[in-house]
Amino acid sequence: MLFLVLILGIGILTTFTDLQNKKIYNQHLVIGAVAGLIVTAYSAWRHEHVVFHIINGLVAFLIGFLLHRSALWRGGDAKLFALYAFLMPTPVYTHLLFPCVVSLFACSFIVGCALLMPIFIKDIIVNHKTIADGLFLPSERQALFKAIARIIFSSWILFPFYYLARITNPVIILTIAYLFFSWGYDVKKEVKKNYISDFFKNEFIALSIGIIFGYFMRLWLSPNSLSYPALTRYVIMITLSSTLSTCIHVVLTHLKEYRDRVPFAPLLFMGCVLSYTPFFTGLMNLVTRWNVLFSH
Repeated sequence: MLFLVLILGIGILTTFTDLQNKKIYNQHLVIGAVAGLIVTAYSAWRHEHVVFHIINGLVAFLIGFLLHRSALWRGGDAKLFALYAFLMPTPVYTHLLFPCVVSLFACSFIVGCALLMPIFIKDIIVNHKTIADGLFLPSERQALFKAIARIIFSSWILFPFYYLARITNPVIILTIAYLFFSWGYDVKKEVKKNYISDFFKNEFIALSIGIIFGYFMRLWLSPNSLSYPALTRYVIMITLSSTLSTCIHVVLTHLKEYRDRVPFAPLLFMGCVLSYTPFFTGLMNLVTRWNVLFSH
């Protein structure tokens, strides 16, 4: 209960300052952190689990740091995200890894999409030519090809292990695919005319080993994955992964322009409050039902 009172107090204060002055003041975050440590110490004295709060706060701090280094969040937004994750009580859906972090991030993102997506879509439509021209520059086309090739290559090898580890959640699979996409997305000033043929020539040995390795791993761990329906689902997933990864890349690049225009404090506050409604539980149940589409 004390944690929820702190969240409400910090949420109202930071929302007010962010909307009025476009700032999240460090002194307010420090006050919230100190009060949170006091409540945590009190909870420890009452023999309640406090490691949960500490781990979620550290994980959220790492995520916020990465988003800040990617120029998507300001420093205050990243610190407020970590503070909320630290203060959030244990939710009911504890089967998730770092449930507070996942819930806070997902709900804040959904709130942001609901409120800002109309403006964002309008901005993309108005500036579609500039965005399209930037995406299809020769250097971007070369980077895009390599990133998609990285998804195809990595997915062929990883899919048998997904079956072995019983990973059928499409959100997890698409997230892993996007990580490989980002790893392969390397924009270079020097653009080769025959970069596609050069890519296959330079990577022929690695590609051959990967294809053979993936085939035998599928044959050993999951022979059913070589059936026509399974390969069809694999092609669908690759197409979806490549399309979504490209869209996410364009969106994230465009979102950097919004970093100093969007007040993230109210979005994080509403996301934190929304985490403790049936909304997120219903969302997780919906995602779980999607697994049927990608199961054997």
